[in-house]
Amino acid sequence: MNVLLILDLDGTLADTRTDIAAAVNKVRESYGMTAFPADKITGYIGGGRRQLMLKSLHDYPELDIDDSCSRFTDFYNQDLIVETCLYEGVEATVQQLHSEGYYLAVLSNKPGEMCRAIVSHFGLEKYLVTTMGGGDTATTKPDPEGAFEVIRRAEEKGFVKEDGNIWMAGDHHTDLAVAENAGMKSIFCEYGFGDRQNLKSDYSIKSFSEIPEIIR
Repeated sequence: MNVLLILDLDGTLADTRTDIAAAVNKVRESYGMTAFPADKITGYIGGGRRQLMLKSLHDYPELDIDDSCSRFTDFYNQDLIVETCLYEGVEATVQQLHSEGYYLAVLSNKPGEMCRAIVSHFGLEKYLVTTMGGGDTATTKPDPEGAFEVIRRAEEKGFVKEDGNIWMAGDHHTDLAVAENAGMKSIFCEYGFGDRQNLKSDYSIKSFSEIPEIIR
């Protein structure tokens, strides 16, 4: 099937909220700050590591953001997959689409090495053309650079770009924006924890398992 489906990770394939919030609060505590509620930190997820730190440490703007990002990376890597789990229907649906010949890929703003570790942990890498995240290209979503690189890698595997045969599925406004910027069709995942910020999508879903009927 000559269709490419590009998937976000956090809030789309996997519920990563608890482990991200724990790492953020370890950063805060390492500076002698009080912890934030997990729900508050969840609202900061989606723009990548640097944006997450800027928002999570907004009450102490004098802190060195590069040092904060480094601390977050260390803490998060120590406990990357404790509470993190795939959403219902993800594994079966990914397997189904792969068996039917769809081209699948992950494009996230989470650091690429973390994305690949999570994807590998859940055994999804064998179904994917590539897994890309922050740092794998010079920019992150909503800039289309990463999407274009995913498309290039899919083409190396036999995918042929045609009008309307590339989809982006995600739970965050950056996913909808990158779809528009790269000329892709979009699916908004309502079950995730992101915010669409009134951006339009071609489709909205309440379960990951709805995707096959949309992209066929």
